[in-house]
Parts: sequence; C-alpha cells; structure tokens
Amino acid sequence: MGFLTSVSSKVQAQELLEKRISIRVTNQSLDNVLRQIENLGGFSFSYNPDIVEIKSRVSINAVNQSVREILNELFKGKVIFRERHKYIILLRNTKKEEETPLNFNLNGYIINKKTGEKLANASIYEPVTLASTISNQYGYYRIRLPTTPSSVRLEIRKDQFIGQSVIISNRKNTYLPIQLNPDTIKALTFRQLNIVTKSDTLNSPRIKIPQFEYTTTIYVSSDTIIETDSLPLQNKLRVTYQRVRKDFSSAFASAKQAINTKNITDTLYRPVQSSILPFISTNRELSGNVVNDFSFNVFAGYSLGTNKLEIGGLFNADRGHVKGVQLAGIGNFVGNNVTGFQYASALNVVMGNVKGLQYSTLLNFTGGNFKGVQWAGIGNVMLGELHGWQISGGYNYAKKVKSGHQLSAVNYADSSATTSIGLFSYIRKNGYRRYEVSSDEFNYFNTTFKTGMNAFYNIFTIGFNWKIANKPFGSIGYGFGTAANLGRGWMFNADITANAVAIDKVNLKSHNAAGLFRLTTGIERTTGKRFSIAFGPSLNLLTGNELGTSYDTRKLLSTFWLGGKPGHTRKNYGWIGFQVAVRFRDKL
Repeated sequence: MGFLTSVSSKVQAQELLEKRISIRVTNQSLDNVLRQIENLGGFSFSYNPDIVEIKSRVSINAVNQSVREILNELFKGKVIFRERHKYIILLRNTKKEEETPLNFNLNGYIINKKTGEKLANASIYEPVTLASTISNQYGYYRIRLPTTPSSVRLEIRKDQFIGQSVIISNRKNTYLPIQLNPDTIKALTFRQLNIVTKSDTLNSPRIKIPQFEYTTTIYVSSDTIIETDSLPLQNKLRVTYQRVRKDFSSAFASAKQAINTKNITDTLYRPVQSSILPFISTNRELSGNVVNDFSFNVFAGYSLGTNKLEIGGLFNADRGHVKGVQLAGIGNFVGNNVTGFQYASALNVVMGNVKGLQYSTLLNFTGGNFKGVQWAGIGNVMLGELHGWQISGGYNYAKKVKSGHQLSAVNYADSSATTSIGLFSYIRKNGYRRYEVSSDEFNYFNTTFKTGMNAFYNIFTIGFNWKIANKPFGSIGYGFGTAANLGRGWMFNADITANAVAIDKVNLKSHNAAGLFRLTTGIERTTGKRFSIAFGPSLNLLTGNELGTSYDTRKLLSTFWLGGKPGHTRKNYGWIGFQVAVRFRDKL
C-alpha cells in the first residue's frame, strides 16, 4: 500500500536533469513515480517498458533535489539518462564490466554542507595523473580516472571552503556527491573608527571604545612595498601593486585554469612538461598549479613555476618562482621570484625578486629586489633594492641602490649608496643637485644645473652676454663633475664642460662659431639651509674657425693668457679664468 504525502516543486528554465523538485512517496510503483516526476518537472520520460522495471515498488523522500539525483537514487546506476528537447530518455546501462577496466567515471554534486546549496566552479582533481574537472553552474561534476594506481585520492577544492580528500576504493562508475564545509575563519584586524567616548555622572575620565571589523587581509612582503613620503599614496600604490600582481597570475590562464588557480593552494610537481599553448599542455587544466623541473613550450606555456630549465618559442609565463635558466623568443613573465639566468628578446617581467642575470634586448621589469646584473638594450625598471648593476642603452630606474652601479644614458633612483653613471642621473633623496647662477670672464651670466651623486654628476649649462661689445653672444654646454665634502659647510668641486659658442647672434648657424672647453675648480661654502656661494679658478681652451681674424682687435678676454694673446692667424686660445657663483642646494 502506498500513498502520496506531499508534492511540491519550484522549477525554472534550465537543463531537465538539473530541475529541482520535492517528492515523497512510499512503496509506489515505478511508473507511477515517474509520472509524478514528469508533472513536477514539466517534461516527459521516454523508455522501453521491457528495459525499465516499471512495476517494481519504490520509495523515495527528496526535498529540493535535482532530477538527476532522484533518478540516481531510484535506479542505482542500472539506467543511464539522456536529454532530448522536452524528454529525458531512460536507457539500460548495457556496458559490461571489464575484468581489468582501464578507467572509471565518478559523477555527482559538490554541496555546501551547511546550506545544501550546490557549488559551482569547484575544482576536483587527482594529483598523480592530473585528471581534473570543474563543477558546472548546477554544482554537477564528472571526472574520468584510471584504475591502475593502487590508491586513487580525489581532491576537492573551492575558494572559501575547507578542502577535502576522498579515497576512492571502488574502481567502478559511481555516483558520488561530495559535501564541503565553509571556511569561516576570517582575519580579524583592528581599526579605530570614529572613537566613541562616554563619561559618567562622576565626571570620570572618558573611556575610548575601539571598533573592530572583519576585513580581507592583503599580505605584502617587505621587499615589494613601494615607499613614498606620502602615507595615503603609499597605501594606494601598495594596493594597486598587489592587485596587478594578483591579476598578473591569471592573465595567461584559460578560464578553467584561472578557476583552478583560485581554488587550489596545493603545489603539484612534475619533472617535465611540454605545451603548444598555455591551455594545450601535458599538465592540462592544472598547469597553473604545477611546478616543473624542465618546461618546453612550442609557442607559449603557463605553469606555477620552474626549477631548472624553461624554453619558450614566444612566451613563458610562471605564476610562482623560477630557478635555473629561462629563455623566451619574445617575453618571460614571472609572478614571483627568479634565481638564475633570464633571457628574452623583447621583455622580461618579474613581479618578485631577481637574483642572477636578467637580459633583454628591449626592456626588463622587476617588482622586488634585484641582486646581480640587469641588462637591457633600452630600459630597466626595478621597484625594490638594487645590489648589483643596472646596464642599458636608454634608461635605468631603481627604487634604492644599495650596492653596485647604474650605467645608462638616463638613470633615476629614489636613493643611492653608490654612483650612477650616465648622461643624466637623478637621485631623489640623497643625490647631489645644484642650480647655479654664476659669472666669469667669458660669459657675464651663466645658469647651470648639476645632478647626480657627489662622486659623479652631470652638468647642463647656458651662458649669455646679450649685446655686450667684444663678447660672444652666448654658449650652451654639457659636462661632468665631482664634489668632495670638506666638512663644516665647505665643499670642493672639479667640473669639466664642453660648450658650443655662438660668436654673434646674426651668424648662429654659420661657420663663425667656436668651442669652449673648460676645467673649473671651486670652493663652496654653505650660507644657509638651501643656499651656498662658490668661487674658484678655471682653465679654458677656445677653438674655432678664423677666431684670430675676426677678433684680433677686440678685447674678448682680458685675463691671463696661455701660449700668447689672440692673433690674426691663431684659431686656439688658452687662458686662466675665474668664476663666482650662487648655488641653490639639494631639493629644488
């Protein structure tokens, strides 16, 4: 005897097998139960009565379960299901059991144990064979596993849920629902927000009530924090850097690989992997979770890391660390640290630290510290501490130079303990900088900018005489210098400059021009926090076409001549001069 005690349903437009219904029957015939399921789900069953034992008596109690789960409970694996339009076709499972089958299938749902909710985008994988799958939008999964291993362990991972390991002892096709517990542990951080103060009737001291909140903690290593003088800007840059670093980790992954890297925190290891593209690899959908000893990528590859050697025809992308040698036809992209040799014909990007040699014909970028040699054809950028050399044909950028040197046309560092060598070097915090206004026997007015370090700095200078009689129109020059701190506000300078001289304004572009080479020594005395005065002698050489013919009657240089005064046939003049300057020091 059987009776129907309750029937309810709430279905939506979706896959028939995923429609959720509630049904409770006791000792009913199978055909009667199937009709009830049809009515609840809004579809029809199609089956051969000779195959399905429709007169058998069944009982079931299902609350808000999918049709697939209910059918699995009714038929116990003896029937398989197929969807076609508005029909669910029931077929006898005619597959014969092999004596030693090569593979078997597991299928089922990933379920929130606390709420009963089906969990989409959960990662299910076997760590030895790297077989893996991801639960669909209904929480359903299906994975094919080999029967040969003596022990098969299925790993289930989902972001914000506690992972689970399931030992599979039955090497047969099995319906296996899996439940996961939510990970309720959150980082508790302290933040003082709008402190509330109270005072009682006895006028006792106010009691501060601190406020607490749950928040998502961002872990930032000390070697990648970007320092600035402004705390709000520092925090903003830190958060931005971490977001870029996080996005970088999944930028080269397929959709399934990105889900796996988000869910799976375990590290898998393989001796060798090969790939054609990041999503066509011997490590399959788990590429982003595997560290390889050797990695060979025809066009591009994607992995968690490399321990010995990685070669890519175009690109190599590693989420974690790289050790050994990494070679790429175009670019290398590493989400964490590199130790060894890294080469790319165009671009190397490392979000962590580098120890070794990093070489690119175009650009190198390192987000952390660097120890070794960073060498690029155009430019190097390093956001941490430099212990070694930065060499490029265009520019170098380093946050802090602790040891070694920067060598490039343009160098920038936030601070430096050594000397940068180039055509223009700027050290923001502890560099040598002077803006100078001076006068000498050749130009009555000079403006000069000096930048670099005390041991070696660059000089940019412009001089004018305007329309003063028997004087050149002006000059523009470049040079190098060095400074020594004598103590108690005194400093010694030695500068060498080469200047292009315009003899007169009318013939600026004509052959009537000259070159001035000058060695200047000077003593600087600090007169205030930002100002100083300087003075000293100079050794000068003026050379050019027809200087003697043009200026033998002019008093061009009223000073101490070397090698004789200007004459009709002379084109080179030497003399000893003197310079007086006012300097604006350090920060401008």
